[in-house]
Amino acid sequence: MLPRPSQCLLLAVLSLLAALPSTGCGSREDADAPVGVAPRIWTLRQLRERAIAGRALPGGTAATEWLTPRGRPLPQWSPPYHRLERVQAEGRDGFNVLPAFREGRPVAFAVLEVWEHMPEVWVQPWYVLVTAYDAAHPEAHRLEGALPLVDIGEDSVFYSPFWEKTYVVVPEGTPPDRYTSVVDLFAARLLMFRGGGLLAPLAPADVAPVATEGGTPVRPLSGDAVATPRTGEVWLRGRRVTYLDFGAGGFTWNTSARRHGAVTEVPLYLFATRDARGEAVSLGLPAVLGASGRPAPDMPGAEALTRPYLVLLPPGAGPFIPSEMRMLKQALRERGVTVVDAHPTVEHLAEAKDHVLRVALNPECFKDLVGFPQTCRWLDSRAAVEAHVEPSAVVPRDVLFTSPVLPFVEREAP
Repeated sequence: MLPRPSQCLLLAVLSLLAALPSTGCGSREDADAPVGVAPRIWTLRQLRERAIAGRALPGGTAATEWLTPRGRPLPQWSPPYHRLERVQAEGRDGFNVLPAFREGRPVAFAVLEVWEHMPEVWVQPWYVLVTAYDAAHPEAHRLEGALPLVDIGEDSVFYSPFWEKTYVVVPEGTPPDRYTSVVDLFAARLLMFRGGGLLAPLAPADVAPVATEGGTPVRPLSGDAVATPRTGEVWLRGRRVTYLDFGAGGFTWNTSARRHGAVTEVPLYLFATRDARGEAVSLGLPAVLGASGRPAPDMPGAEALTRPYLVLLPPGAGPFIPSEMRMLKQALRERGVTVVDAHPTVEHLAEAKDHVLRVALNPECFKDLVGFPQTCRWLDSRAAVEAHVEPSAVVPRDVLFTSPVLPFVEREAP
Protein backbone atom coordinates (compact mmCIF):
# COMPACT_ATOMS: atom_id res chain seq x y z
CA MET A 1 0.00 0.00 0.00
CA LEU A 2 1.05 3.58 -0.54
CA PRO A 3 3.10 4.66 2.50
CA ARG A 4 2.45 7.82 4.45
CA PRO A 5 3.62 10.98 2.68
CA SER A 6 7.34 11.49 3.20
CA GLN A 7 9.24 14.74 3.56
CA CYS A 8 9.67 15.04 -0.22
CA LEU A 9 6.73 17.35 -0.91
CA LEU A 10 7.60 19.62 2.01
CA LEU A 11 11.23 19.77 0.90
CA ALA A 12 10.20 20.55 -2.66
CA VAL A 13 7.94 23.37 -1.50
CA LEU A 14 10.58 24.87 0.78
CA SER A 15 13.26 24.58 -1.91
CA LEU A 16 11.18 26.42 -4.49
CA LEU A 17 9.72 28.99 -2.11
CA ALA A 18 13.23 29.92 -1.04
CA ALA A 19 14.04 30.67 -4.67
CA LEU A 20 10.86 32.64 -5.37
CA PRO A 21 10.75 36.43 -4.87
CA SER A 22 8.71 37.72 -1.95
CA THR A 23 5.94 38.84 -4.31
CA GLY A 24 5.85 35.53 -6.19
CA CYS A 25 3.24 32.80 -6.14
CA GLY A 26 2.78 29.25 -7.37
CA SER A 27 1.37 30.07 -10.80
CA ARG A 28 3.14 31.73 -13.68
CA GLU A 29 2.32 33.46 -16.94
CA ASP A 30 4.23 33.71 -20.21
CA ALA A 31 5.69 37.12 -19.41
CA ASP A 32 9.15 38.64 -19.70
CA ALA A 33 10.16 38.73 -16.06
CA PRO A 34 13.58 40.26 -15.36
CA VAL A 35 16.35 37.72 -15.84
CA GLY A 36 17.48 36.07 -12.63
CA VAL A 37 14.51 37.19 -10.54
CA ALA A 38 12.47 34.01 -10.20
CA PRO A 39 12.51 30.34 -11.12
CA ARG A 40 10.27 29.43 -14.01
CA ILE A 41 9.58 26.68 -16.52
CA TRP A 42 9.29 27.18 -20.27
CA THR A 43 7.05 24.36 -21.45
CA LEU A 44 6.87 23.06 -25.01
CA ARG A 45 3.64 24.99 -25.50
CA GLN A 46 5.34 28.25 -24.48
CA LEU A 47 8.49 27.53 -26.48
CA ARG A 48 6.29 27.06 -29.55
CA GLU A 49 4.53 30.37 -28.94
CA ARG A 50 7.89 32.13 -28.63
CA ALA A 51 9.31 30.45 -31.73
CA ILE A 52 6.28 31.35 -33.86
CA ALA A 53 6.39 34.96 -32.66
CA GLY A 54 10.15 35.21 -33.15
CA ARG A 55 10.63 36.13 -29.50
CA ALA A 56 13.67 35.00 -27.55
CA LEU A 57 13.54 33.90 -23.95
CA PRO A 58 14.29 36.68 -21.43
CA GLY A 59 17.93 35.54 -21.20
CA GLY A 60 18.34 36.06 -24.95
CA THR A 61 18.23 32.45 -26.17
CA ALA A 62 16.08 31.94 -29.25
CA ALA A 63 13.26 29.43 -28.80
CA THR A 64 14.04 28.22 -32.33
CA GLU A 65 17.10 26.47 -30.90
CA TRP A 66 14.67 23.82 -29.68
CA LEU A 67 11.54 24.16 -31.84
CA THR A 68 10.97 24.97 -35.52
CA PRO A 69 7.61 26.39 -36.67
CA ARG A 70 6.07 25.00 -39.83
CA GLY A 71 7.68 26.18 -43.06
CA ARG A 72 10.78 27.57 -41.30
CA PRO A 73 14.41 26.52 -41.96
CA LEU A 74 15.57 23.45 -40.04
CA PRO A 75 18.70 23.99 -37.90
CA GLN A 76 21.64 21.79 -38.89
CA TRP A 77 19.87 20.93 -42.15
CA SER A 78 20.42 24.44 -43.51
CA PRO A 79 23.42 26.80 -43.91
CA PRO A 80 26.10 26.81 -42.63
CA TYR A 81 25.76 23.04 -42.10
CA HIS A 82 24.45 22.45 -45.62
CA ARG A 83 24.64 24.50 -48.80
CA LEU A 84 20.88 24.46 -49.41
CA GLU A 85 18.10 25.23 -46.98
CA ARG A 86 15.61 22.60 -45.82
CA VAL A 87 12.37 23.58 -44.10
CA GLN A 88 9.98 22.07 -41.60
CA ALA A 89 6.83 20.49 -43.08
CA GLU A 90 3.95 22.94 -43.58
CA GLY A 91 1.44 20.79 -41.70
CA ARG A 92 2.86 21.06 -38.19
CA ASP A 93 5.44 22.60 -35.89
CA GLY A 94 8.25 20.37 -34.68
CA PHE A 95 10.70 20.07 -31.83
CA ASN A 96 14.27 19.92 -33.10
CA VAL A 97 16.10 16.61 -33.32
CA LEU A 98 19.52 17.44 -31.88
CA PRO A 99 22.69 15.40 -32.49
CA ALA A 100 24.88 14.33 -29.59
CA PHE A 101 27.38 11.71 -28.52
CA ARG A 102 26.97 9.50 -25.47
CA GLU A 103 29.56 7.00 -24.28
CA GLY A 104 31.34 7.30 -27.62
CA ARG A 105 28.28 6.67 -29.78
CA PRO A 106 25.98 9.00 -31.76
CA VAL A 107 22.54 9.64 -30.26
CA ALA A 108 19.71 12.10 -30.83
CA PHE A 109 17.78 14.07 -28.24
CA ALA A 110 15.30 16.92 -27.95
CA VAL A 111 14.86 19.84 -25.55
CA LEU A 112 11.17 20.01 -24.66
CA GLU A 113 11.22 22.21 -21.57
CA VAL A 114 13.64 24.75 -20.13
CA TRP A 115 13.89 25.23 -16.37
CA GLU A 116 15.42 28.58 -15.38
CA HIS A 117 16.86 29.13 -11.89
CA MET A 118 15.20 25.98 -10.56
CA PRO A 119 17.18 24.44 -7.67
CA GLU A 120 15.76 20.96 -8.25
CA VAL A 121 13.05 19.11 -10.14
CA TRP A 122 10.82 16.61 -8.36
CA VAL A 123 8.70 13.67 -9.44
CA GLN A 124 4.94 14.10 -9.18
CA PRO A 125 2.24 11.40 -8.85
CA TRP A 126 0.53 9.96 -11.94
CA TYR A 127 -2.60 8.07 -10.91
CA VAL A 128 -3.64 4.96 -12.84
CA LEU A 129 -7.01 3.28 -12.15
CA VAL A 130 -6.99 -0.51 -11.77
CA THR A 131 -9.61 -2.99 -10.59
CA ALA A 132 -6.99 -5.13 -8.84
CA TYR A 133 -3.33 -4.62 -8.02
CA ASP A 134 -0.67 -7.14 -8.99
CA ALA A 135 2.81 -5.97 -8.00
CA ALA A 136 4.41 -8.20 -10.64
CA HIS A 137 2.09 -6.93 -13.40
CA PRO A 138 0.70 -3.58 -12.21
CA GLU A 139 -0.85 -2.69 -15.59
CA ALA A 140 -2.68 -6.01 -15.97
CA HIS A 141 -5.99 -4.89 -14.44
CA ARG A 142 -6.35 -1.31 -15.72
CA LEU A 143 -9.88 0.02 -15.71
CA GLU A 144 -10.89 -0.16 -19.37
CA GLY A 145 -11.33 3.24 -21.01
CA ALA A 146 -10.16 5.22 -17.97
CA LEU A 147 -7.58 7.97 -18.39
CA PRO A 148 -4.78 8.55 -15.86
CA LEU A 149 -5.08 11.53 -13.51
CA VAL A 150 -2.64 14.24 -12.41
CA ASP A 151 -3.07 17.21 -10.12
CA ILE A 152 -0.32 19.62 -11.22
CA GLY A 153 -0.39 21.26 -14.65
CA GLU A 154 1.87 23.43 -16.78
CA ASP A 155 0.71 26.63 -15.09
CA SER A 156 2.32 25.68 -11.76
CA VAL A 157 5.92 26.19 -10.71
CA PHE A 158 5.64 22.71 -9.15
CA TYR A 159 4.83 21.10 -12.51
CA SER A 160 7.07 18.25 -13.59
CA PRO A 161 7.09 15.91 -16.61
CA PHE A 162 8.76 13.31 -14.40
CA TRP A 163 6.01 11.20 -12.89
CA GLU A 164 5.84 8.38 -10.36
CA LYS A 165 2.97 6.06 -11.19
CA THR A 166 0.46 5.43 -8.41
CA TYR A 167 -2.02 2.59 -8.94
CA VAL A 168 -5.47 3.28 -7.49
CA VAL A 169 -7.79 0.29 -6.91
CA VAL A 170 -11.43 0.96 -7.86
CA PRO A 171 -14.38 -1.47 -7.79
CA GLU A 172 -15.20 -3.62 -10.82
CA GLY A 173 -17.74 -1.89 -13.04
CA THR A 174 -16.61 1.64 -12.16
CA PRO A 175 -17.49 3.98 -15.06
CA PRO A 176 -14.25 5.07 -16.80
CA ASP A 177 -15.12 8.74 -16.29
CA ARG A 178 -16.16 8.34 -12.64
CA TYR A 179 -12.94 9.97 -11.41
CA THR A 180 -11.66 13.05 -13.24
CA SER A 181 -9.97 14.80 -10.33
CA VAL A 182 -7.33 13.64 -7.86
CA VAL A 183 -9.35 15.25 -5.08
CA ASP A 184 -12.15 12.79 -5.82
CA LEU A 185 -9.74 9.86 -5.56
CA PHE A 186 -8.63 10.85 -2.09
CA ALA A 187 -12.17 11.66 -1.00
CA ALA A 188 -13.15 8.07 -1.90
CA ARG A 189 -10.35 6.69 0.36
CA LEU A 190 -9.22 4.20 -2.28
CA LEU A 191 -6.21 1.90 -1.89
CA MET A 192 -3.10 3.22 -3.64
CA PHE A 193 0.20 1.55 -4.53
CA ARG A 194 3.37 3.17 -5.84
CA GLY A 195 4.76 2.02 -9.17
CA GLY A 196 7.59 3.02 -11.51
CA GLY A 197 8.46 6.19 -13.38
CA LEU A 198 7.00 7.76 -16.52
CA LEU A 199 8.43 10.57 -18.64
CA ALA A 200 5.41 12.39 -20.07
CA PRO A 201 5.56 16.16 -20.64
CA LEU A 202 2.15 17.82 -20.79
CA ALA A 203 2.30 19.29 -24.28
CA PRO A 204 0.34 19.96 -27.48
CA ALA A 205 -0.38 16.70 -29.28
CA ASP A 206 0.32 18.25 -32.70
CA VAL A 207 4.04 18.85 -32.07
CA ALA A 208 6.36 16.02 -33.15
CA PRO A 209 10.04 15.68 -34.08
CA VAL A 210 10.94 17.95 -36.99
CA ALA A 211 10.78 16.53 -40.51
CA THR A 212 10.68 17.87 -44.04
CA GLU A 213 7.51 17.66 -46.16
CA GLY A 214 6.81 13.97 -46.73
CA GLY A 215 9.88 12.96 -44.73
CA THR A 216 10.45 11.24 -41.42
CA PRO A 217 12.42 12.47 -38.38
CA VAL A 218 16.15 11.82 -38.60
CA ARG A 219 19.26 12.67 -36.62
CA PRO A 220 21.16 15.50 -38.32
CA LEU A 221 24.63 14.75 -39.66
CA SER A 222 24.32 10.94 -39.65
CA GLY A 223 20.79 10.55 -41.06
CA ASP A 224 19.66 7.87 -38.59
CA ALA A 225 15.87 7.62 -38.35
CA VAL A 226 14.46 8.44 -34.90
CA ALA A 227 11.22 7.45 -33.20
CA THR A 228 8.22 9.72 -32.68
CA PRO A 229 6.76 9.63 -29.16
CA ARG A 230 3.21 8.47 -28.64
CA THR A 231 0.56 10.93 -27.48
CA GLY A 232 -2.18 10.50 -24.91
CA GLU A 233 -4.67 12.26 -22.67
CA VAL A 234 -4.82 12.60 -18.90
CA TRP A 235 -7.37 14.11 -16.50
CA LEU A 236 -6.22 17.34 -14.85
CA ARG A 237 -8.78 18.66 -12.36
CA GLY A 238 -11.76 17.72 -14.48
CA ARG A 239 -10.41 18.55 -17.93
CA ARG A 240 -8.59 16.43 -20.49
CA VAL A 241 -5.08 17.54 -21.42
CA THR A 242 -2.61 16.00 -23.86
CA TYR A 243 0.86 14.67 -23.22
CA LEU A 244 3.84 13.14 -25.04
CA ASP A 245 4.69 9.63 -23.86
CA PHE A 246 8.41 8.83 -23.68
CA GLY A 247 7.89 5.68 -21.65
CA ALA A 248 9.13 4.35 -18.35
CA GLY A 249 12.86 5.01 -18.84
CA GLY A 250 14.79 8.22 -19.14
CA PHE A 251 15.29 9.32 -15.53
CA THR A 252 15.90 8.25 -11.96
CA TRP A 253 15.18 9.99 -8.69
CA ASN A 254 16.57 10.18 -5.18
CA THR A 255 15.08 7.72 -2.71
CA SER A 256 16.75 8.94 0.47
CA ALA A 257 14.53 10.16 3.29
CA ARG A 258 15.73 13.77 3.04
CA ARG A 259 15.49 14.22 -0.73
CA HIS A 260 13.04 11.56 -1.83
CA GLY A 261 11.67 12.42 -5.27
CA ALA A 262 14.43 14.77 -6.48
CA VAL A 263 15.14 13.88 -10.12
CA THR A 264 18.76 13.05 -10.95
CA GLU A 265 20.37 15.53 -13.34
CA VAL A 266 23.29 14.74 -15.65
CA PRO A 267 25.61 17.11 -17.55
CA LEU A 268 25.07 18.12 -21.16
CA TYR A 269 28.37 19.41 -22.55
CA LEU A 270 28.22 22.08 -25.27
CA PHE A 271 31.52 22.98 -26.93
CA ALA A 272 32.26 26.69 -26.95
CA THR A 273 34.83 29.44 -27.48
CA ARG A 274 35.05 32.90 -25.97
CA ASP A 275 33.72 35.89 -27.88
CA ALA A 276 35.21 39.39 -28.06
CA ARG A 277 33.78 40.19 -24.62
CA GLY A 278 35.31 37.08 -23.09
CA GLU A 279 31.97 35.28 -22.77
CA ALA A 280 31.74 31.56 -23.49
CA VAL A 281 29.52 31.05 -26.56
CA SER A 282 28.37 27.71 -27.97
CA LEU A 283 29.84 26.64 -31.32
CA GLY A 284 26.76 24.72 -32.45
CA LEU A 285 28.57 21.37 -32.48
CA PRO A 286 26.89 18.15 -31.29
CA ALA A 287 26.59 17.96 -27.52
CA VAL A 288 28.14 15.31 -25.31
CA LEU A 289 25.51 13.71 -23.12
CA GLY A 290 26.76 12.63 -19.71
CA ALA A 291 25.43 9.11 -19.30
CA SER A 292 24.08 7.73 -16.05
CA GLY A 293 25.03 4.05 -16.10
CA ARG A 294 25.73 2.36 -19.46
CA PRO A 295 22.58 2.42 -21.60
CA ALA A 296 22.29 0.81 -25.00
CA PRO A 297 23.63 3.22 -27.66
CA ASP A 298 20.28 3.84 -29.34
CA MET A 299 17.98 3.70 -26.32
CA PRO A 300 17.08 6.15 -23.55
CA GLY A 301 19.27 6.06 -20.47
CA ALA A 302 18.68 8.03 -17.30
CA GLU A 303 19.52 11.41 -18.83
CA ALA A 304 16.20 13.13 -19.48
CA LEU A 305 17.00 15.94 -17.01
CA THR A 306 20.22 17.66 -18.05
CA ARG A 307 22.19 20.70 -17.00
CA PRO A 308 24.08 22.33 -19.88
CA TYR A 309 27.75 23.18 -19.44
CA LEU A 310 29.69 25.31 -21.90
CA VAL A 311 33.00 23.52 -22.52
CA LEU A 312 35.83 25.63 -23.92
CA LEU A 313 37.67 23.66 -26.60
CA PRO A 314 41.15 22.59 -25.47
CA PRO A 315 43.98 24.13 -27.53
CA GLY A 316 44.39 22.30 -30.83
CA ALA A 317 41.18 20.28 -30.53
CA GLY A 318 38.80 20.34 -33.47
CA PRO A 319 35.77 18.63 -35.05
CA PHE A 320 35.71 16.19 -37.96
CA ILE A 321 34.13 18.19 -40.81
CA PRO A 322 33.54 16.73 -44.28
CA SER A 323 34.66 18.88 -47.20
CA GLU A 324 31.05 19.47 -48.30
CA MET A 325 30.52 21.61 -45.17
CA ARG A 326 32.64 24.45 -46.52
CA MET A 327 30.59 27.24 -44.97
CA LEU A 328 30.78 25.65 -41.53
CA LYS A 329 34.53 25.17 -41.86
CA GLN A 330 34.97 28.84 -42.66
CA ALA A 331 32.67 29.96 -39.84
CA LEU A 332 34.54 27.88 -37.26
CA ARG A 333 37.95 29.01 -38.49
CA GLU A 334 36.82 32.61 -38.07
CA ARG A 335 36.04 31.79 -34.43
CA GLY A 336 39.51 30.41 -33.85
CA VAL A 337 38.63 26.71 -33.99
CA THR A 338 41.24 24.28 -35.30
CA VAL A 339 39.86 22.89 -38.58
CA VAL A 340 41.87 20.11 -40.23
CA ASP A 341 40.95 18.99 -43.74
CA ALA A 342 40.30 15.25 -43.65
CA HIS A 343 41.79 12.79 -46.12
CA PRO A 344 39.30 12.54 -49.03
CA THR A 345 39.08 8.77 -48.68
CA VAL A 346 38.45 9.02 -44.93
CA GLU A 347 35.35 11.10 -45.64
CA HIS A 348 33.86 8.23 -47.64
CA LEU A 349 34.48 5.45 -45.11
CA ALA A 350 31.31 3.75 -43.89
CA GLU A 351 31.95 4.84 -40.30
CA ALA A 352 32.61 8.48 -41.23
CA LYS A 353 28.94 9.48 -40.96
CA ASP A 354 28.95 8.60 -37.25
CA HIS A 355 31.88 10.95 -36.63
CA VAL A 356 30.69 14.11 -38.39
CA LEU A 357 31.41 17.10 -36.10
CA ARG A 358 32.77 14.80 -33.38
CA VAL A 359 35.60 16.64 -31.58
CA ALA A 360 39.08 15.12 -31.38
CA LEU A 361 41.97 16.28 -29.23
CA ASN A 362 44.31 15.38 -32.12
CA PRO A 363 42.45 16.38 -35.31
CA GLU A 364 45.50 15.53 -37.45
CA CYS A 365 44.19 11.96 -37.16
CA PHE A 366 41.56 12.92 -39.77
CA LYS A 367 44.34 12.59 -42.35
CA ASP A 368 45.24 9.07 -41.21
CA LEU A 369 43.66 6.83 -43.82
CA VAL A 370 44.81 3.66 -42.05
CA GLY A 371 44.19 4.62 -38.43
CA PHE A 372 40.96 6.65 -38.58
CA PRO A 373 38.89 6.65 -36.39
CA GLN A 374 40.79 4.48 -33.87
CA THR A 375 43.84 6.77 -33.65
CA CYS A 376 41.69 9.79 -32.80
CA ARG A 377 41.37 10.85 -29.16
CA TRP A 378 37.71 11.77 -29.12
CA LEU A 379 35.88 14.03 -26.68
CA ASP A 380 32.68 12.04 -27.03
CA SER A 381 31.87 10.88 -23.50
CA ARG A 382 31.53 12.30 -20.03
CA ALA A 383 34.67 10.49 -18.93
CA ALA A 384 36.68 11.94 -21.83
CA VAL A 385 35.52 15.49 -21.11
CA GLU A 386 36.26 15.18 -17.41
CA ALA A 387 39.69 13.66 -18.09
CA HIS A 388 40.93 16.07 -20.77
CA VAL A 389 39.26 19.44 -20.12
CA GLU A 390 40.37 21.67 -17.27
CA PRO A 391 37.58 22.25 -14.71
CA SER A 392 38.02 26.01 -15.15
CA ALA A 393 37.08 25.57 -18.84
CA VAL A 394 33.71 24.00 -17.99
CA VAL A 395 31.08 26.68 -17.34
CA PRO A 396 27.71 25.59 -15.86
CA ARG A 397 24.50 27.37 -16.87
CA ASP A 398 21.70 28.14 -14.45
CA VAL A 399 19.13 26.17 -16.42
CA LEU A 400 17.93 22.59 -16.68
CA PHE A 401 16.50 20.85 -19.74
CA THR A 402 13.84 18.21 -20.11
CA SER A 403 15.82 16.45 -22.82
CA PRO A 404 14.80 12.88 -23.65
CA VAL A 405 16.91 10.74 -25.94
CA LEU A 406 15.06 9.85 -29.15
CA PRO A 407 15.64 6.16 -29.94
CA PHE A 408 16.83 5.16 -33.39
CA VAL A 409 14.47 3.05 -35.49
CA GLU A 410 15.08 0.77 -38.44
CA ARG A 411 14.08 2.24 -41.78
CA GLU A 412 11.43 0.34 -43.70
CA ALA A 413 12.74 -1.50 -46.74
CA PRO A 414 11.74 0.13 -50.05
